[in-house]
Amino acid sequence: MITPKVVTARIGMSLAALGALVLAGCGTTSAASSPNPSPSNQTITLWESHSAGGPPGLAVAALVQQFNHTHPHIQVILTVTKASHKGLAALAAGDAPVAAWISHYDGNFLSAHALINLNPWIHGPYGLSATERSAIFPVVWHNGEVNGQHYRLEVDAKVSQLTYNKALFAKAGIAAPPATWSELATDVAILKQKLPGVIPLAWKDSSAHILPPFMSNGGKIFQPGSHSTKADFLTPSAVNTFTYFRNLYQKGEMILAHGSSIRADFGAGKLAIADGTSAGYQKILDAAHGQFPVGVFAYPAGSTGHTANLVQGLGFVLMINHTKAQDQAAMTFLNWWFSARPQAYWGTHSGYPPVDRLALPDIPQSYLSSHPGISVALQTLESPYTISRPIPTAYKEVQAVLDTAFYNAVTGRTSVQSALNTLQTQANNYLNGSSAL
Repeated sequence: MITPKVVTARIGMSLAALGALVLAGCGTTSAASSPNPSPSNQTITLWESHSAGGPPGLAVAALVQQFNHTHPHIQVILTVTKASHKGLAALAAGDAPVAAWISHYDGNFLSAHALINLNPWIHGPYGLSATERSAIFPVVWHNGEVNGQHYRLEVDAKVSQLTYNKALFAKAGIAAPPATWSELATDVAILKQKLPGVIPLAWKDSSAHILPPFMSNGGKIFQPGSHSTKADFLTPSAVNTFTYFRNLYQKGEMILAHGSSIRADFGAGKLAIADGTSAGYQKILDAAHGQFPVGVFAYPAGSTGHTANLVQGLGFVLMINHTKAQDQAAMTFLNWWFSARPQAYWGTHSGYPPVDRLALPDIPQSYLSSHPGISVALQTLESPYTISRPIPTAYKEVQAVLDTAFYNAVTGRTSVQSALNTLQTQANNYLNGSSAL
């Protein structure tokens, strides 16, 4: 039997205090929807993987506690575990949760027929009203959608963004963050020249941080008309993007690094610009310890004249082999989760932006002003040039070879063209179901 850790909602805040703070008056529905029928005396299990002690985990626990308090006939049992990795094994063991939050790579769940189609529920009496559905950011709404069917509905959302040390910018004479990739190249050159010993830019060599600049330069994830069976890396867009980062690296104006080392260098004042995500913004802020002012800006615009981005995040699913009453209870929780005040609480306590616009009136402008990471994330979610991260199972393998090709090209292990040739061949083999070898 799968026995992950069950987390209780003892978070150092009484139910009364929590309700008074943000959620007073929250019930089964948002103001935009009519009351839903309530299933009685149901206990449902919910697996999700945010760290129990971090801001997202604490926010989930607080919200589940509030839901249980306001819905006495439904009790959600929250369990912190890697549902994306353990869900199918739990299903095979007859111990699957009723509901789970899983990552984008839900193709293996769909192949195993492990998920319930959410569409009938979403559009039914336990689902979301038309007003609520339209309030969800479109890029969030379509995340996890397969041929118009929802098997997974995103509940948290993160996008890539850049954080910078305002004090170092001022010292180098840079008045404002760059708006284009060309301006970013100019700024890191200035930082290197005027601030010896400071790392101008640290970049993450992973697909969520490679694809957005590629797309802003006109790149396509899949070859048009290929029905997602062919990649599209043998293009000027890919050459220009890879060459851009290779030049920065070769001139010593950029390093490739990962989260913990980026945060350490940034917090020590050794790094001017840190590549990361909106979900990682609070960690960067904590690393700075208030020693210097911290700013955030969206990924710059490319040759298309606009920026681009990918939205990532965990999504809500219902697993098979549970009773209709349990599924109804789980959908009642999902309906409540997407209502205004729970979303406002999530957007001010988790480090993630809310995923629907209904929450925005309940988030103080002062909070958004003091948390630019959330403000920039909301702008990015609204952008028509932000897309959902691809969900086919094969694309996970494509991303792995993309990371390797980018690293090899940027660091000079291979030429840009050689890296792209290898990437295109391997990616196509994965996408059409062949071996990559």
